[in-house]
Amino acid sequence: MPNSTGLVYNPVTGATQSTQVIVTCINDSLNAPVNIELEVFRWDTTQTTRFTVGHELFQLSPQATRTFIYPLINAAFFEVQSDYFSATSTIIHVYSVNSTGQIIQRILQSEMTLIDRFTNIP
Repeated sequence: MPNSTGLVYNPVTGATQSTQVIVTCINDSLNAPVNIELEVFRWDTTQTTRFTVGHELFQLSPQATRTFIYPLINAAFFEVQSDYFSATSTIIHVYSVNSTGQIIQRILQSEMTLIDRFTNIP
């Protein structure tokens, strides 16, 4: 089952405004590749429309890592959904960073919520 960060607040101005969301993926398995799917969304201040920022479906070799960076332009809120198949030693974390690269929020895989399905992307 996929995981979700849920709706994460992002101030639209100020020192704690995030300008990017970084998703890190690690396959810690010694011998099994892993298939990973990511969906990243943002909302503006009205919260009436969910905008797709990124969608990835890829395979990660054993003992490999991959990092994705997505823009949070005009994002008052954001969400990352993730799931992996095959290898069980997979770790996915989410970080939001400001314009100088400082981490504003960190969401570990263990802090994400199980959801029954990915959001349909039109």
